Amino acid sequence: MTNDKIQMSNEIQNPNVQMNPRFKSWVQGRRGRPCACPNVHLTLFVCIIFLFLFSSLAYSYSQSDTELFQLSDANRKKSEKHFILAEKYAAGKEIKKAIKHYELAIKYNPVYVEAYYNLGKLYDKQNKLDKAISQYMLALKYNPKYTNVYNSLMCIYKKLGRLEEMAKHYKLAISYDPKYSWAYFNLARLYFDINNTPDAIKNIKFAIKHSPQHSDNYNNLGVIYWKHGKLEKAEEQYKLAIKHDPKHVASYNNLGAVYLHEDKLAQAEKQLKLAIKYDPKFYYAYYNLGLVYLKQEKKEQAIAQMKFAIKNNPNLSDTSNNHGIAYYQRQWKN
Repeated sequence: MTNDKIQMSNEIQNPNVQMNPRFKSWVQGRRGRPCACPNVHLTLFVCIIFLFLFSSLAYSYSQSDTELFQLSDANRKKSEKHFILAEKYAAGKEIKKAIKHYELAIKYNPVYVEAYYNLGKLYDKQNKLDKAISQYMLALKYNPKYTNVYNSLMCIYKKLGRLEEMAKHYKLAISYDPKYSWAYFNLARLYFDINNTPDAIKNIKFAIKHSPQHSDNYNNLGVIYWKHGKLEKAEEQYKLAIKHDPKHVASYNNLGAVYLHEDKLAQAEKQLKLAIKYDPKFYYAYYNLGLVYLKQEKKEQAIAQMKFAIKNNPNLSDTSNNHGIAYYQRQWKN
């Protein structure tokens, strides 16, 4: 392939994973009333049956459910109060106070899954990754089917380069929710990064199946096809991404790169200008548009686009990788 710059969509956070709104996660027991039946034997028999049924039900509870059932009303109210305060402080970006109150919410309710999760998010934002992982794992301990936690946890594992753990937990999330499209999406991205193309395609297609309206799925499948020189298939996927999101910047850029590679320069220019229109700081599009003008021997316009690209990403000025404006200026002098 050429030096064209294409854009893979990044990990997508589930829209509900920022700071989870509180909801009732505990089981509240109703206090029993003294039996008014005058028949002691009948009363005893009924109580035995009740205890037997209750024991059978209790056995099926998860650890979280059992402990929550035993939570006193007083502690439940205290936990709820601190959780609400934590949300308030988190929204106001008073992180230290938010952390303090999430910890107090957990003190009074040791199995408060949402508190562990939100506390993990705060540590994540502070780049305190070990603490974030610890909170996420506690959330999963008490609710292993809480799929949003897996997504946040995997993003940390990616930062740390712990790819095997990423794959393991994404697969675990999918085992609890076979329609969890975000897990398929990110698992596909992981396989793409380690050059496992068959599994990357397999998982991104599952993501499309379970979330056909999600434009990033089509864009990333197009990037996989592009990488292997299947330009027609790549073009088809980029167009599908744009169909689902008419302002999908990466897909306009990537479609422009396809046309650039095929020497369809007018079409390439059109797509790249649309990418810039919807994101004036998208340096890949400026870079590729510079290549279009270079092929058209419009040297001054090419230089202008490269300057815009470098302005929005100074790393492109590194001439050692042939991406810098100095490289093109040197080429044009020859």
